[in-house]
Amino acid sequence: MLKVLLVDDEPFIVQGLSVLIDWKKEGFEVAATAANGQEALEYIKDNPTDLVIADIKMPVMTGIELLEKIRTENLSDAYFVILSGYSDFTYARQAIRCKCMDYVLKPVEKEELLTILRKVAHMSMRTRLDAQKRQELEHAYLARNVIALLYGKHDRQNLEYVKTHMHLSE
Repeated sequence: MLKVLLVDDEPFIVQGLSVLIDWKKEGFEVAATAANGQEALEYIKDNPTDLVIADIKMPVMTGIELLEKIRTENLSDAYFVILSGYSDFTYARQAIRCKCMDYVLKPVEKEELLTILRKVAHMSMRTRLDAQKRQELEHAYLARNVIALLYGKHDRQNLEYVKTHMHLSE
């Protein structure tokens, strides 16, 4: 299950988002909610999160400020969606610069949110498969270098690679 953090200073928006979607059916779990960006930031620091859906305008810390802080401090690689009651292009441009996945105008429509969730699920799966493939290739390359060492057909590069990458072996 992918973990979702809902962030909005309006409780009825958070509640509405919680019941709008059958999260479990889509492969997601609403792990937590926050009333502002600062609360969300504290949660993200201690909890792995796959998707953050945040309002753009909130007291204490806005959704854009939250996104900027997460990206500049490399706190999370979570997908990020901004909710906004404003169709101002300036806000959207700021969000895009910070690698925001989508910018959704309120009121949020179920089909639009489902499309985003399915896109996140697909991208997350792709990322996991790529990481798995990369790990398999690293193990194969390590094995190749170890074999070169065992057969005495090695050079300094083989030896250095094995020394620095033995942690890859189980």
